[in-house]
Amino acid sequence: MSMHEIESLVEMSVYCLHESQDDALDRRSLFYSLYELQSQFDTGFTHFRVMDILIQHRFVYTFPITAHPSYAQHQAFLDGLSAAQKFSFIYTEPENEWDAETNPVAGYAHFDQQQQRYILYCDAGSTLWEAFVANGTLQGADAAPPQLYDVFTMARIVAKNAAQQQYRDVLASWYQLLPYMVMAAEQENEPIDQEALKEILDHVVANDAIYEEGLPPVDELPQGGELGKFCEWWYAPAKGKMKTAAELDQGIDLDAVPFTQEVEKTASWYDNEVRNLLEGIHESISSMEDNGYDDAMQKSIETRLLQGLQYAMKGIELAPNEPGLLVNMGSLYMLAENYEEALACYNKALAIAPDNSYVHLNRAILFYQMEDVPMAIDSFEKVLAIEPDNEFAQQWLAHLKNNG
Repeated sequence: MSMHEIESLVEMSVYCLHESQDDALDRRSLFYSLYELQSQFDTGFTHFRVMDILIQHRFVYTFPITAHPSYAQHQAFLDGLSAAQKFSFIYTEPENEWDAETNPVAGYAHFDQQQQRYILYCDAGSTLWEAFVANGTLQGADAAPPQLYDVFTMARIVAKNAAQQQYRDVLASWYQLLPYMVMAAEQENEPIDQEALKEILDHVVANDAIYEEGLPPVDELPQGGELGKFCEWWYAPAKGKMKTAAELDQGIDLDAVPFTQEVEKTASWYDNEVRNLLEGIHESISSMEDNGYDDAMQKSIETRLLQGLQYAMKGIELAPNEPGLLVNMGSLYMLAENYEEALACYNKALAIAPDNSYVHLNRAILFYQMEDVPMAIDSFEKVLAIEPDNEFAQQWLAHLKNNG
């Protein structure tokens, strides 16, 4: 399954659980478990697709930015984010650089256009949520940690509700994903809930929720062993729809499976994905400049910016001294109008590659966006000192000096 299919599976599962008539469902814990599952894959940040539902069921909590437990220590920084009115991840130490181990994402903040206010968000179970519990802001049921369901129990609950709602797409998506989860559990010597799998398969078959698209090649299924037996049983109802590898344009999308070293993502992979997202974002911005503002397109841009930032962070975690990743991360922040973070990325890239004209060029554009014309001129001059024939820098430098 691709990263987009994983995102859709989680999103549809949230809708399905929300629509359930079962009042005994622990939706809060199920949402927590769904997003924990999503975090195993290289997906984007998708909470805002279903934010109203997540808030309604107390998985996500919202506060004014001034309610941040460390607001007094970081007032200038947090007020700056609020003034910029742009999305930002909030790290455990808000003003320090992100680090997956020592300074991870604790929450996030975003300007709500409808409410016209800057909102601080935290998920149940997150470190920011823990801080709100510790200081007494969240009490009672809101202070109880969410339960982490194992993937088979969670899938069983979702599948049962999807079957009741005749939500075939949800069932079809789980049917495609679960073989990978069985493979992962087998590799980690974790228990596999056969009863849950049997119940899920019964729901899938009863609702005719096996789609030809996404099925693996029939001649590439594992043979022998417990995994082979599982695949033979699991895919038996799909045999009439399955094709051989030669009949398919491509086989299983192993790019989306995070379970083996053979398919582990590299920094270059993340860099390429970020570049593709940046290209698409620029195309969308150009389209709105030509055809006028479009709310759906703007939301799509914001979603891709979040996704790109997550990819950039993961790539930098693997290759912290790769200037290209740092520059692209800076460009994402610049598009999000988070200029301080953008400048921090460019400065770090510059320290690694001081003679890289591309870094200087991006800093020049950023300084122009920040209305710091002298620094923009200085940066364009540094571009031309390294690359005298750069026409873009020549034209901008002349423009700034004549109209600065």
